[in-house]
Amino acid sequence: MVRTLGAVSLIATGAAAAALLALIACQVPRRDGSSLIRVPGPLLVIGEIVLFAAAAWAVWPAPPAFGVIALIAADILARVPTWSRLVNESPDRVGRITARVAAAATATAVFAGVLSPWYWSPAAGATLCPRPTVQQGADDTWPDARPLDQRDAGHEDSPMLDAAEEFEGNAAFGKAAWWVPHWGEVATGNSTSVVMVDVDGLGVYDAAGGQVQWTLEAGIDEAFGRTGDDGERRIHGDRVHALGETLLVRLNHDQGRGRLGLSRDALLAVDMQTGDRLWCATGLTNIDVDLSTPDRVAVFDTAWSLLDIADGRTAGTFDVDSTPLADVTLVEPRGVLSLSADTPTEQAVLGAGRLVLTRGPAIAVYDSVDARLIHEATLPAPRANADGDAHAVYNVIVDETATVVEIDTYSSPYARKWGATTLVDFDPAGEQLWRREAPDADSGLSIVIGDTQHSGVPQVFGGVFVLRDRNAIHISDGSDAWQPGESVALASNNRQAVREGFLYGGTKTDGEWVVSAIDARDGSIILGPLGANQLEQGAAAFLSHTSLPTGDVFAQTPSIRPAETVMFGLPTTVE
Repeated sequence: MVRTLGAVSLIATGAAAAALLALIACQVPRRDGSSLIRVPGPLLVIGEIVLFAAAAWAVWPAPPAFGVIALIAADILARVPTWSRLVNESPDRVGRITARVAAAATATAVFAGVLSPWYWSPAAGATLCPRPTVQQGADDTWPDARPLDQRDAGHEDSPMLDAAEEFEGNAAFGKAAWWVPHWGEVATGNSTSVVMVDVDGLGVYDAAGGQVQWTLEAGIDEAFGRTGDDGERRIHGDRVHALGETLLVRLNHDQGRGRLGLSRDALLAVDMQTGDRLWCATGLTNIDVDLSTPDRVAVFDTAWSLLDIADGRTAGTFDVDSTPLADVTLVEPRGVLSLSADTPTEQAVLGAGRLVLTRGPAIAVYDSVDARLIHEATLPAPRANADGDAHAVYNVIVDETATVVEIDTYSSPYARKWGATTLVDFDPAGEQLWRREAPDADSGLSIVIGDTQHSGVPQVFGGVFVLRDRNAIHISDGSDAWQPGESVALASNNRQAVREGFLYGGTKTDGEWVVSAIDARDGSIILGPLGANQLEQGAAAFLSHTSLPTGDVFAQTPSIRPAETVMFGLPTTVE
């Protein structure tokens, strides 16, 4: 009903609501029990229910909604004696049945009005949250891991397992520990567990031995990805996050239930070791997490807020109206957050005890404990802006010692110019430390931070962060630190890992990409155990790689050969 109302024009909906409200207001009974204007009872009952739902959905708990619902409630309460009289004194059986049906419908309207504010509350969200099926131990879908020398007939001649078994380890990658005859996109993990995700569920493995601790079946078709017409499975990013001993699972909760008609997701928190449900929050359309801020998660539903990881309750809301963000007209609707690095939209970046909100050229930095405003700024345009184009913040790095903001110009909302990229650095209190303008166009250099997504958790270690073109910069003064001798591509978004001074990604060697580690101290490169050129399919083979606190996991796509996932432990130097 509500979705139908939202599909017609606001003018028509408003006119219909006003007409219904007028009719209901004229139904206050006279002393003899008759109404000021006679209208068929069913029409009034339907009108009451519609107004209850529409008022609560659209503007609850704003004063107009209170007024509308109070007026309807008063009318219903005044009508109770009339319904009682009709039910008890109707002369025939048909009249009594009609009166009783009308009385039941009126009672339903009262019940709906009472529940309408609760329906949109956090308590309702927790009750209405999806309840996936959690099972302890392995099953046919998620089998236990095996040692490298234990293979079945389908994997006897596996080039991937052969290369893994032959790898002796080095300073950045350990030896292969176990493998699984299953393909699952490795999403996350902590100091004890590895989480693999498939289209409809996930499996949590013990990082040391490879035994399945527990599995989760979402109960929602393609909850974590989709299967293409060719049978190849594609996993959605940003669905599973490990924060300490808590695993956050984001599930599609109610398509179109949000006030902007967007899909509103549920965020389910479960115990990493047991799979026990800890709490659930609904009504979000985007989230942002940070491993260095394990007690908070930022969620978005028309506005950003903080949730406490311990219980899922709102820990703080952000005062935006008193900051420069309030003066910026967004390129896209509030509920639509583009992840394209070409679009200057609103974003939130959580890290190092702070949360940075950006809109256009404006930023506001808040404390991640209580959402207190720390500092704000409207960034001036880059100097290399001869055409006078608009500019905006595109990427942010948040470190314990500083906040680095990347700004650039654009000729239209979806056409970033790239050539004027400028970096501005603030200390945690908001004092500007340095500003670095774009290099000359003919230098062949770039200072772009981002990859293909906004603020994909850029690499920071030992006071050094790495740019898109993979030269490194000192966060203290903006000077160059080093530049690797090979073309490298560090992992983006949640796949990034910094472990014992190494940044993990890929290196292009002899025309092929090989998973590698870059020493953040000097830019030296250490090749990983597996690359596409080591497999019989050559460049056509696709390997996914994820670095975790417990090691490195490689998974081979199942469209090429029987699925295989291999876990490499930590190098002996860091065990």
